[in-house]
Amino acid sequence: MTSERIAGQALSWAAGQYRDRPAVVFRDRSYSYTEIERRSNQFANALIGLGLRPGERVAVLLNNSVQSIESQFGAEKAAQGYVALNARHTMREQAAILNDAGASVLVAGPEFQEIAQQVRGLVPSLRHVVGVGWRDAQVLDFDALLARAADGAPGLRVPDDLLLRIAYTSGTTGQPKGVAYSIRRFEARLANQFAAMEYGLGVDDAMLHVGPLTHAAGVHLLPCYLRGARNIVADRFDAEEVVDRIARDRISQLMVVPTMLGRLLATLAARPDADLSALRRVHYGTAPTPTPMIHEALERLGPILRQQYGMTEAVQPLCVLYPHEHLEDGRPSARIASCGRPTTDVQITVRDAEGRPLAAGEIGEIAIRHRGIGEVAFWRRPDLERESIRDGWYYSGDLGRLDDEGFLYIVGRNKDMMISGGFNVYAREVEDAVQAYPGVAEVAVLGLPDAQWGEVVAAFVVRRPGHAIEAGALSAHCGELIAGYKKPRVIEFVDALPRNHAGKVTKNDLRDAYLARQPQGATTP
Repeated sequence: MTSERIAGQALSWAAGQYRDRPAVVFRDRSYSYTEIERRSNQFANALIGLGLRPGERVAVLLNNSVQSIESQFGAEKAAQGYVALNARHTMREQAAILNDAGASVLVAGPEFQEIAQQVRGLVPSLRHVVGVGWRDAQVLDFDALLARAADGAPGLRVPDDLLLRIAYTSGTTGQPKGVAYSIRRFEARLANQFAAMEYGLGVDDAMLHVGPLTHAAGVHLLPCYLRGARNIVADRFDAEEVVDRIARDRISQLMVVPTMLGRLLATLAARPDADLSALRRVHYGTAPTPTPMIHEALERLGPILRQQYGMTEAVQPLCVLYPHEHLEDGRPSARIASCGRPTTDVQITVRDAEGRPLAAGEIGEIAIRHRGIGEVAFWRRPDLERESIRDGWYYSGDLGRLDDEGFLYIVGRNKDMMISGGFNVYAREVEDAVQAYPGVAEVAVLGLPDAQWGEVVAAFVVRRPGHAIEAGALSAHCGELIAGYKKPRVIEFVDALPRNHAGKVTKNDLRDAYLARQPQGATTP
């Protein structure tokens, strides 16, 4: 049933509650709740002044900045659908998403000036480009727009099924896949986040955002804002700076992806006297985190680790592995290989190819049900809705298993399952085996085409600095942990794993680059 809301009402409520308290800190300048409220109101009124109607789309191509927050909040108050663009995409990829979203406005930072100028001629729906820190004759200046606009909240009354945002998934190939959030659906997601919190969050807290606010890091922005906590925004992740800021700014909350966690631990190993006394929670996830890394993090950081499992298409979080579940009798628990159990309003089952629930321990596709799951809307992609939502369950494409206590273990994506010699091989299981070898920093496992076996298992390995690893020794190590047909037949050492803006390894890039190096007509050695 549709009801009405005042667009951006929760944001204005928070500003009224916390007023002159610091809301955002960026590049050592602090912005109060009152300042963020005023400037986001000005941006909202500027959008309305440009003739935008509720439900149109405003796309934003900005690196972390105070403007990235003001534009998001302003779009919500103007009842516009907010579309965050991936800073790593090419101009053609940006144009494809802008066309798919039907964007009316593009807000772009100075780093993206050339892209913004080029896409204007490729996106017929685009009526205005707004430059942050740059301008030309056909571009509106962000600060000038705000200066001419009223600073009171527009107070638009809108239905709760109005489009609030379109989140494009992190894949970089194929047709753009946007997930549409109505106001109502986003409120359900936010309620689920608060219900899953086992920790207090309030005016004494400070969260350091080191990833892009347009992606995973942004999940924590709004809960902190609504609870009066400081949002400390970094330009980028720098492990030395993170350690310094934890002490200087009394950081209590930190969210990292596995690569960040690994670099942070290496820095802490070199700085054993670092002051981490303010740190109460380290949230980690978005990609599988190697078990040895979690062991080391527990040793260096203490029992403050919190893992979340979520996805763009569903509420956040779907599962949580809470700090106390990382330990058993004071030692690391076997459960740290899991991502925890489902949160309050979430049901999770593991199903076979025919959609039948599987018993504990069996591997299958993870299916999810929660309030509003039927509202999952792939923007302009009804084909995806028909494929992925069946009988009120969302079929995620993730593979996993549940144990007897309901803990969920992620095995990988459907596409990460390899069939070698007729046997199923799951990338995560092989990655865990490789990662357990001393000196391995990171690994990505995938299947390569092979005339004899169908597919062979390949491991692309990043070594820790100062460690020499021989492929033969690594293969023998894997043979002690996993069956012979699961062992990597191809082992390549690489300097780094390719990643997208969300921090996920792009295995297609590894596969394509490897195959391109092989003699014509060959698949594997």
